[in-house]
Amino acid sequence: MRMKDGFHDGKKIRQTVTAALLGLGISLTAGSPLASNYEGEDNNPSSYESIFFGTVEKAPQGNIGTWVISKRDIAVTRETRISERHGKAVPGAYVKVEGMNTGKAFTAHKIEVKRSKRQ
Repeated sequence: MRMKDGFHDGKKIRQTVTAALLGLGISLTAGSPLASNYEGEDNNPSSYESIFFGTVEKAPQGNIGTWVISKRDIAVTRETRISERHGKAVPGAYVKVEGMNTGKAFTAHKIEVKRSKRQ
């Protein structure tokens, strides 16, 4: 900033401070929606979105019901998407599971086969 007669240029200082505050305001408001996504449905702080990888141990016939993936019970509903691009979602398949964890239960939104059952 240039000095004028021993004083800082007030206009430049105001512009710099305004830009810094504007940037701070944008970063704070941009972070707010992200924080609420982790609280889960109905803003219940004990539920949250989660992703994990594991091996299918049990899957019900027709896929709807309780699966066991790496010793965890996983609720699979009609709304759960099952991606079998890299193999069938059967016991022994390695999968990525995305869903809602409530502490007591895990409901899958998506199950994606990453590696088919080993022969």
